[in-house]
Amino acid sequence: MFTNRSILQYFVIAILTILAGCQTQPAGQSSGKIRRIVSLSPNITEIIYALGQQDKLVGVTDFCKYPPQATKKRHIGGFVNPNIETIVSLKPDVLIGLPSHADLAQKLQNEHLKFVLLPDDRLADVFFTIDSLGRLLDCETKARHVIKAIQDSLRYYRRQSLAAERFPPKAMLVIGRDPGSTTHITVVGPHTFIDSVWTLMGGNNIFADLPVKYAQVNRENILLKQPDLIIEFHFGEQWNAHKDSLNRRSWQSFAGVPAVKNGQIYVLTGTYTLIPGPRIYKLAADFSHIIQHFFQNKKSRAAQK
Repeated sequence: MFTNRSILQYFVIAILTILAGCQTQPAGQSSGKIRRIVSLSPNITEIIYALGQQDKLVGVTDFCKYPPQATKKRHIGGFVNPNIETIVSLKPDVLIGLPSHADLAQKLQNEHLKFVLLPDDRLADVFFTIDSLGRLLDCETKARHVIKAIQDSLRYYRRQSLAAERFPPKAMLVIGRDPGSTTHITVVGPHTFIDSVWTLMGGNNIFADLPVKYAQVNRENILLKQPDLIIEFHFGEQWNAHKDSLNRRSWQSFAGVPAVKNGQIYVLTGTYTLIPGPRIYKLAADFSHIIQHFFQNKKSRAAQK
């Protein structure tokens, strides 16, 4: 949630404003009226639309696809292939992105372009970024309303999964693996917005003890952890019963794991699932429903014994 601590972060961490010549300015303050923005990340684009500031957007990335109107904006490439010529031609007052765009900021410092780079790792960073953009774009009241709406939704879905309070289900959160196999499995670790939302909903991330945010794990790691649930992310993929059947079959080499043995394998395909933006409440809803289904399934199995 958006606590006093996360407000304090506004002044002391993670927002990086880079001006040409390596000058800096305080977070959330602009050196003039901002009328032309280039967004360097889908979450930034979604927040700008949520704040009603989309008319200021003159450029977005190839991956900014929500809301659909964003796709009609001028495209400036992606993270690995930004079109420098296009960016410069748009004459933005500011480019808004993530800390990972610091290299791009350095490349463009001779163009005298201003960058604001905002954190995107944790759930608190979502609120921090909305608040920061509200200040930067002179729409603080709207930003507060957006934050409150998200928080209210998170609280609602948290109440729906209260059964997890005493016995949080242990989940393996999978964001990547070789198609059709159970090798090269990449999981979600700590200090990530996915982990934050899952924990808030009442779940237990079995790999919350990893030293990094995302990592590949091997068979022995999974067998040792014995997850109750496997939640896979197939971002934006078309899913159907046939694919689901094949997906479940591919996990049968882990038949001794409770999640596989009890059929507790879930796939999330929403385009919001891996974007730490205003639609994060939808991820909370997915997690809440999974937890509710897990306990219903558990109760049903107990009744059959």
